Amino acid sequence: MLITVAAFLVASTVTVVIAYAVKGSSGPAGDVQASTVDYKVLMPTTLKTGKHTIGYTNNGTVSHEIVIFKTALPANRLPLNADGDVNEESPLLTNVADSGNALKAGGTKSFTTSSLVPGHYVAVCNLPGHYRLGMKLNVTVP
Repeated sequence: MLITVAAFLVASTVTVVIAYAVKGSSGPAGDVQASTVDYKVLMPTTLKTGKHTIGYTNNGTVSHEIVIFKTALPANRLPLNADGDVNEESPLLTNVADSGNALKAGGTKSFTTSSLVPGHYVAVCNLPGHYRLGMKLNVTVP
């Protein structure tokens, strides 16, 4: 019995190692990894100064995006349009990164930031209704 269990464990380990080698462990290219789920933005809350490439994966079941603004406002107090979505044209927000068109569920992409300076930033998904559902995150660049 012990030999059977040991053989099973060895076979399982080999399978995992092969799958890991074939698929790889890294997400999309980037020095910062970010993801979205329904309905959260997940990424480091502290970033270094300078430009970054963000490797973004949508782990949600619907399309999402990530837009990053430099602002003095907290994530839950951004200026809104009449429909409740973030007013991206507000002078209180400076866009420093945008993942572009909505990324389908399961999709990955990389996008870059402008050169970040010390201060407060907010990452959001600003697809219709997503900000109100909680897709916002405070980020600091010390």
